[in-house]
Amino acid sequence: MDDLHKKRALELVRELERAGMNCGLSAVQGTVVLRCPGSVYTGTPMMFDETDLDNAIALGLLEKRRLTTGSYEWEMYAVKKEKAR
Repeated sequence: MDDLHKKRALELVRELERAGMNCGLSAVQGTVVLRCPGSVYTGTPMMFDETDLDNAIALGLLEKRRLTTGSYEWEMYAVKKEKAR
């Protein structure tokens, strides 16, 4: 991964951190979508693509989470929590 791809992955994670702790990312048809709580989880397209998401995962910055809302189950990526030492 070159510096430009790493920079985009880091910016994607910063955007997710700014969105809030209950938000996560998923890929829909190659576009990264920000999912945050509301009356239902909303999906807002971001200016990042699936490669940026894959790079952030490869860098160990994101972790997969499952969320169940009623009868729906979502898979999304959230900022990886640091383990207490």
